[in-house]
Amino acid sequence: MESINLSKLALSSHFLEILDEENIHYDNIITDNKWFSEGWNILLIKSHLRDFFSKLDPNWNYLIILDKLWINDILTYVSDFKSISIISSNSSIWSFWKKFHPELNYLSADYTQQFNYYFPWDLESFLKQLKNNHNAIYPLSSQEIADNIYASPSEEEEGIQFIDKKLIDESEILSLLSPKNPDLFIIWFWNHFEELVKLSQLLSSNPAKISLAIVNNWNFLFTEEFKEYYKEAKKIAVIIDFNIDKTVKDQLGKLWKATEFITPEFENQTSIFSEYYYEQTWFNAISLYEKCLKLV
Repeated sequence: MESINLSKLALSSHFLEILDEENIHYDNIITDNKWFSEGWNILLIKSHLRDFFSKLDPNWNYLIILDKLWINDILTYVSDFKSISIISSNSSIWSFWKKFHPELNYLSADYTQQFNYYFPWDLESFLKQLKNNHNAIYPLSSQEIADNIYASPSEEEEGIQFIDKKLIDESEILSLLSPKNPDLFIIWFWNHFEELVKLSQLLSSNPAKISLAIVNNWNFLFTEEFKEYYKEAKKIAVIIDFNIDKTVKDQLGKLWKATEFITPEFENQTSIFSEYYYEQTWFNAISLYEKCLKLV
């Protein structure tokens, strides 16, 4: 399964065509991206947020596609809406800035309990979630990463990796490594497939008993069904490539008796200009692998 840059897709005319083909319709689509709104009958957020949202009918079905605004910026103004889906695309340089911004602190807010939170791992799951959920938030991050992310000491070049559809046996979780009674159970809930597969390849070559799973539904993390996946594990580790506030971190820390947190390294970012962003920033898979092993 090839991962698609959902962040870029959500801000394209092709995405609107896909929604129409899949029979996914909204009473109105809203965005803060001026270019995207032009010519597509999409409402542009161009006034004070309180004034803008107060003029909308809360009984309509809305899709909001954010580029520069954060999810936190608008949630207080849409908490009374009956049916709303929010896509946070944060394309280009905004995606990198998102890794240092406490964007996910809304997960612990009382006024957001009406929402489900999805981290889709491919276009198919993304469209399925959009079709079946009308009160949902999709925090996407740009998946277009530098060519040398696959560099390793033993190989000069390594091709793009793909995930076989056959590996997906559950709707909410994708398990790549699943030894019995693992010493460490690693959870990833972001949509960077190439990074995930590279990590799984490195971990599979190590004799340590490590499980690796990606979850695409935040709410699923706290269900009894999900506990069955890690009930035999000695320790849990959650990989987060963004900052979260203490309340959310405490919430994740209650998953199991021993929960650790791992943050990948993104290096060489020196320019604020988006055209240099992907050339300069690269994901250090070897470093993440070493951090995982230290927890075993």
